[in-house]
Amino acid sequence: MTSPARLIAAIDFGTHGTGFAWAFMSEQEREPMQRRINLFDDWVGQPANYPKNLSALLLDDSGEVIEWGYQAQKVYQVESKENPRLEYFERFKMGLLPVHGGRRIVGTPSVLGRSPDKLTTAYLSKFYQFALDRIIDGSGVAEDEINWCLTVPAIWQDRERQVMRDCAVAAGLPGGDRLLIAVEPEVAGLYCRFDSGHASLGASGERFMVVDAGGGTVDITAYETSERGLTEIGYTSGGSLGSTYIDQHLVDAILPERLGRDFMRRATTLEPSALIALLDEWERAKRSFDPARPQPIVLQMSYRLFRLLKDEDRERLADFQHGVDDAIVLTAAEVTKLFDKVIGPVLKLVDEQLRLIGLRSVDRVLLVGGFAQSRYLQVKLKAHLSRRASLVVPAKPSWAVLLGAVHYGLEPGLIHGRRSRFSYGVKWAPQFEELLDPPEYKLISHSGVHLCDNRFDRFVERDEVIAPGHTVERMYYPIYANQQEMTLALYTSTEVNPRYVTESNCELVGTMTLDMRATANLPPPERRVEVTMIFGGTEIDARARDLKSGAEVSTSIRFLQRV
Repeated sequence: MTSPARLIAAIDFGTHGTGFAWAFMSEQEREPMQRRINLFDDWVGQPANYPKNLSALLLDDSGEVIEWGYQAQKVYQVESKENPRLEYFERFKMGLLPVHGGRRIVGTPSVLGRSPDKLTTAYLSKFYQFALDRIIDGSGVAEDEINWCLTVPAIWQDRERQVMRDCAVAAGLPGGDRLLIAVEPEVAGLYCRFDSGHASLGASGERFMVVDAGGGTVDITAYETSERGLTEIGYTSGGSLGSTYIDQHLVDAILPERLGRDFMRRATTLEPSALIALLDEWERAKRSFDPARPQPIVLQMSYRLFRLLKDEDRERLADFQHGVDDAIVLTAAEVTKLFDKVIGPVLKLVDEQLRLIGLRSVDRVLLVGGFAQSRYLQVKLKAHLSRRASLVVPAKPSWAVLLGAVHYGLEPGLIHGRRSRFSYGVKWAPQFEELLDPPEYKLISHSGVHLCDNRFDRFVERDEVIAPGHTVERMYYPIYANQQEMTLALYTSTEVNPRYVTESNCELVGTMTLDMRATANLPPPERRVEVTMIFGGTEIDARARDLKSGAEVSTSIRFLQRV
């Protein structure tokens, strides 16, 4: 039997870095700004104390984890020359969003069978065990007395959230009610709402926007404060616009242009770890780039890379850089252009959010996340907002999601309402309407009744603000005799109330299977099942009950792969 939870631990799993924090459940009784939240910031191999380790893995050629985090990068840089079969992965989180595909860091060999979900599971397995050991040592609680909270981007839909949960459980985290999925800008808003520093949002009724700019994604939505929490008033938007994609522009365009694609192929094959070291130097330099004091960024090439340069490569590099042939020199204008490829679309998303929110708009815009540390992003966003809203950057913007996730885990009720991005419903077959329904949708039931296939039975509507735990009940029964199970197809729609699931605005997102074997010998009308779906949380839940016996019917929702 599971012990009552005494402690909540949060994992902020990020594209670039991952951290954990925790607090005793008794902290729920304190005023949020007085809560004692514990952080860990002493990772082996890290360049400076920071509450996140690198989201990186080093595997052998059989797929076994050799190292993880900063140590994975360090060992790879030292040993990859002698052992070219080592595989180094980072930034694999975004591969869980299938429309963007996985991204292997520049310089690593192509190996089959390294799917993003398997990499995520492998990383979380190591991270979870490390975090669990440190929490138990520091708190004295038992493993089964800890509940967990795991963060996901707001733009991730039901399928990606389910994959994240599946990966976490496969990695060893507890499932069910002991694992909460938290939405990143939402919990960042909680952190800012209750932070005692200059970013705190005091008055009830204040409206603010959260721009959560991370390594892989930028998520934007807006909230209104109340005395004890937040209600979503915005329309979740965002995209793959994080700082990682600035790095990708550097790798895809600048370096091949300066050094030549032939050199890049040689470096990728012969010195992959030296390329990673060059990108690490860029990572440090880009954070401090200040448009108020524009200076060139100089990336020194290591000897291992320099010796791969042929005479024509050095000549090419010198021609681009006014004679400099032993470093990568990026002028302030070039760095600005790199940033603007990502920041421009972010500013458009902010404008669209302000337009959708409407007349009252927002009082403040909170910039959080790892990318929020960029001085250039701060300056551009502040100038863009002008007089429409004030920009607030918390003292430690990259901590906002992690600490906010602990607040959320202690008190999920702090979120009073979430806006549904879609209308949700299931495919069903009510009575056919001769003058309205297409003849090709006509079905004949076991008793000869004409039914209409492909109808959309709506549970919640798009843009509806839904309180957590909002339940919707429907009754269904199988169309045909002796059915062993009944499958309900779950659809979303961008329209408020579509009539048919076949309309272009509808998308099949999942299935819910009901086990009907217990009543297989009864006529279909006597096999009614009450289906209850629960909305308003970060995940959709469902349960079913046989109305004849009152017994619970085994049911589960599986969300489909997006293409």
